[in-house]
Amino acid sequence: MTTTRRDFLRSAAIAATVPAVAGVTACTPDVPDRIRSGDRAPAGTDPALQADLQEALARHGVVGASGAVFANGEIRTAAAGLTNISSGVAMTPETVMHIGSITKIFNTTLLMQMVDDGLVDLAAPVSTYLPELRLADPNHLARITVGMLVNHTSGIDGEMVPEQGHDEEIIEKAIPRFANMGMIHEPGADTSYCNTATVIAGYLCQRIRERSWYDLVKERIFQPLGMEHAAVLPEDALLHRASVGHFTDPETGEPVRTSFVFLPISFAPAGATAMMSASALVTFAATHMGDGTGLNGATILSPESARAMRTETTRGRGEGSPVAFGLGWMLSEGGFVSHGGGGPGILANLTAHPESNVAVAVLGNSSHSAGLTSELASKWMEEAAGVAPPPPLVRPIVEAEVDIARYAGRYENIAQVYEIVEMDGGIGVSLRAKFPFYDDTPMEPTPPAPLKPVGNDAFTYPDAEGNATASIMSFLDPRPDGRMTYIAQGARMVPRAD
Repeated sequence: MTTTRRDFLRSAAIAATVPAVAGVTACTPDVPDRIRSGDRAPAGTDPALQADLQEALARHGVVGASGAVFANGEIRTAAAGLTNISSGVAMTPETVMHIGSITKIFNTTLLMQMVDDGLVDLAAPVSTYLPELRLADPNHLARITVGMLVNHTSGIDGEMVPEQGHDEEIIEKAIPRFANMGMIHEPGADTSYCNTATVIAGYLCQRIRERSWYDLVKERIFQPLGMEHAAVLPEDALLHRASVGHFTDPETGEPVRTSFVFLPISFAPAGATAMMSASALVTFAATHMGDGTGLNGATILSPESARAMRTETTRGRGEGSPVAFGLGWMLSEGGFVSHGGGGPGILANLTAHPESNVAVAVLGNSSHSAGLTSELASKWMEEAAGVAPPPPLVRPIVEAEVDIARYAGRYENIAQVYEIVEMDGGIGVSLRAKFPFYDDTPMEPTPPAPLKPVGNDAFTYPDAEGNATASIMSFLDPRPDGRMTYIAQGARMVPRAD
């Protein structure tokens, strides 16, 4: 089976869907007739949104998708395709679908509720509340504050850990597994997306509240806001019409149902388990735009905490990392707050514009759904708010001599290995995962893919025609010997290992 660089980048994104994959496209499979059987509009859908969704579904070859727009105080929905290609069940607006790392906003909301109740200080060291927590370097841990857990500045080298088996996959048992995790950067000194830090924040919530994290999400968010079509425990998904993910068979080009539905569920606070309808998701976003008060009048968060979550605290570095972080939320130019989500064969997009009081959610159940979700999120936001999120950053390729020795070598974190090699007088990259995230995660090094310079120690992956794409890899912080210390891609930093 041939694995492409694009396949790896999607796999390596795991629960995050950060900007590193925003401009990456994947092969679009032919859509079998049995998928088209879900084309009939479900009852209650908005005709204009439904037409857009059905057209995009067919063009991108996605098995099933759902969308919702909150604008002018109302929620409009659409759904098309199938929940599961094996069962043939049609998608509806009430279908619960994975939201992946969008869960991080829910997790941070729980944390900020504790700030409102005077139970936690964001500036306090995490060890104040979790004396049992261990990392590889005690001095590193001692300098990590609670706030750093939810704005990706903790510096923990914690992407994810392998599945431990059903009986071991609880949040509390995940915490001891972090004891050997090292440091990517000094606490608070830089920004690198970190799933482990989010899990620690979720564990902190359940330790202080003395309630299961799952119960906290249900009792303190879902139920007060009337989010009827939402599940956070895997077994609760059985109470709803539920969607599963799909991949593309490299031999036939046909969509194939994922062999497992959830990432390791001990990583639930980072995005492993939460599923909901698109309308439930925009209901949650509307609550944040309402400074903590929901559409039904229920208040789950103080205005101060809601605003703090969407206020910039840090920003990623590198030419391909324009993303800024509040607390939980990602921020972009034009006043947009957003988050993406990924999982086994799924991609999700939530975008909100508080100034216009508009939110859009688009959920897809195919691993190559990124084109559909980003395209419709932008289109529907522009139609409803009169302004669109900034497009993916594309830097033009420049003619420049590449100092190969400056970049070449091995860079790695806890989950991935990047080999930067000489290629055609310049450099290329071979990628490998240390353990399988998804069915199609490459466990062997991929063939080197060329990187073309765009200036400022940054490189792009050209498309088939040799044009620059939005996938940009930056090299940061030259050492005394001239060799670079980090790769930055999207919001992640990967340190040199050789």
